[in-house]
Amino acid sequence: MNSKDIAKIVGVSRSTVSRVINNYPDIPQATREKVLKAIKEYNYYPNASARRLAGMKSSTLGIFIIDIKDNEKPHHVIENNEDLLYGNSYFSPFINAFIDQSNKAQYHVLVSTIYSSDELWKIQSAFYEKRIDGAVIIGSSSIDYSKIFEIMDKDSITVAVDLDMEKENTGTVMSVNINNYGGVSDAIDYLVELGHKDIAVITGDLNKLSGKIRFESFKDALLRHGLPLNNDFIAYGDFTENSGYEGMKKILASGKKPTAVFTSNDTMAIGAYRAIKEYGLKIPEDISVMGFDNSYISQYMSPPLTTVNVSLPEIAKCSIELLLDSINNKEIKNRQKTVNVQIVKRNSCKKIV
Repeated sequence: MNSKDIAKIVGVSRSTVSRVINNYPDIPQATREKVLKAIKEYNYYPNASARRLAGMKSSTLGIFIIDIKDNEKPHHVIENNEDLLYGNSYFSPFINAFIDQSNKAQYHVLVSTIYSSDELWKIQSAFYEKRIDGAVIIGSSSIDYSKIFEIMDKDSITVAVDLDMEKENTGTVMSVNINNYGGVSDAIDYLVELGHKDIAVITGDLNKLSGKIRFESFKDALLRHGLPLNNDFIAYGDFTENSGYEGMKKILASGKKPTAVFTSNDTMAIGAYRAIKEYGLKIPEDISVMGFDNSYISQYMSPPLTTVNVSLPEIAKCSIELLLDSINNKEIKNRQKTVNVQIVKRNSCKKIV
């Protein structure tokens, strides 16, 4: 079996088969899927993949960072020459931890970023060409993951991070999540203990599990303490610094100043800090700020940010354990792991009378 045979079976030119194999982006998705399906069905392993015949492992794990913005053509990261991964307070530490844990297990790591739905074939291709034995998919919304699941082979070993797989009704994908609900609940309890009653929130991306659950927990915590949910104190963000900045400005512009604000991650807290200072207010004298994630920069903010610690190394370790267990046992089970969190008390929250 060679590329000429595959081309004949699919009904395309040999050069088209070659372009699919070499990941050229100008191939229609339907054509790409037909070629990849034929490659798998007829056990054709071209070039470097030839040494990894059926049954042999590549000893490589994949990380696919999903940052799909189909409404942006081109994606803002590409258009503005921004860095999505380098210096990112969530993706970068997770990737570093994942690589460390993989290396300890004698595995290499392939890292790829998906910027649009048209690029989801990269995940499918990596499995079909046997370049990876398993993969972690991080950053996807439930809608994104549904698209991924539609094109993936049921035997592909994947772990989803920050996705509620139980609600996706799939038995072939495992997941690792953090205790978002409990972390926010503890954060609001702490603010109430300090005497705060007027508490604002800047949400994360509500299309992501973490954004949705953190906002739900925030609302439930206020209800549990008998505190009002003031619409003027709700700003909808997307986990970016700018959304934290704009969200905090919206809250302060309402004319009803909260005594505390919960930001759904530390990156948005950075933007909130900037907006608060622009309004001539001080943290925590005039307004307390609580974050979530305990990113590296949070301890160096002025004042140091009180936040909820998320152990990214633990998330990476759990992800790899699930992957390797499935790879070694050649069995995929419907399994979910939850990583606990805890408050890190610093100087951005003040006790009030």
